[in-house]
Amino acid sequence: MNNQPIITILLALVAMMARAQAFQYRIVGNIGCEFTGWLYLMNQSDKDYSDVDSLWVEDGVIRTFEGNAQEPFLALLHSKGEDLVQFPCLFVEEGTIKLRPVAMATRGAAFMGTPLNDDWARFYTQLNNIQDAFDEGRITRTEANQKLDSLAAPFVLNHSNDVLGAVVVSFLEDLGNERLMDYITMLSPMQQSIPIIHDMRQTILAVQQTRVGTMFKDFAVEYDGKTIHLSDYVGRGKYVLADFWASWCGPCLREIPNLIAAYNKYKDCGLQVLGIAVWEEPDESLKVIAEKNIPYPQILGVSEETTGIYGINAVPHIILFAPEGTILARGLRGEEIDKRLEGIFHNNK
Repeated sequence: MNNQPIITILLALVAMMARAQAFQYRIVGNIGCEFTGWLYLMNQSDKDYSDVDSLWVEDGVIRTFEGNAQEPFLALLHSKGEDLVQFPCLFVEEGTIKLRPVAMATRGAAFMGTPLNDDWARFYTQLNNIQDAFDEGRITRTEANQKLDSLAAPFVLNHSNDVLGAVVVSFLEDLGNERLMDYITMLSPMQQSIPIIHDMRQTILAVQQTRVGTMFKDFAVEYDGKTIHLSDYVGRGKYVLADFWASWCGPCLREIPNLIAAYNKYKDCGLQVLGIAVWEEPDESLKVIAEKNIPYPQILGVSEETTGIYGINAVPHIILFAPEGTILARGLRGEEIDKRLEGIFHNNK
């Protein structure tokens, strides 16, 4: 029996379905500054974060631009080179998307004219109102989080099957990991798989697996022909104060004097201070180590994959380990460091 006609029909149906799903979109408007050059459309719904198209801007005005896509996606509109122009949170969808000139502080809601962009602008405006009320002292942090939760819930429920729901969830970290996981599970499997949500979920799971009271997770880093393990320091009978830091991080540099003071005060009482330099070339870390005359040992050249074991996506992040390797505290900063160590070592000075 010849199956060729059936195969031909099936291929034609697949092609028709693909064409039915595809859509056209236009981007028009003024970027709000005297810029002439190319802007690039980066697909942030795809794990590769690739530029998928470009459009020409002349004296701040976008020339008429039309594109095609198979499904709505989150994009960043940006320039390259010295004249940096960036407009985040562009929802590419069918229709004419208008870019309106806005202040830098509100560039996250600069697009309008299509359903997802209009809904996002409404959410973003209300989100900013909550933040302003907190910044001005009119509401407490708890009240701000309650308002944020009430604002976000209907948006996520209404957009659980599209990328807007995922973007709203990505703005809810202040609600805490437990509530954040509730929101992630509201999203469809497809939206849970996009990078911003997938990475957030993995971070939350890593934090839960390395929460206070759990045993440390080991890792290994190769540098200068040697392999160094976290277990070379942790779980060896001493309290270990581990500082995940980077040379380009201002708050990290401000914590270093606190860590040096802790090292000098408690090194003879059973404390090991350990620097863990992340997300940069070791040479950059070594410059700071020399400039600040840091006396305690360092693990250099730690990657995002390694910090992901502890769910660390921002530095500084300081963890205190017990002598046997149990995690005693996470996120220590400033005066908290000495207070915690004082409570441990006050009888051992």
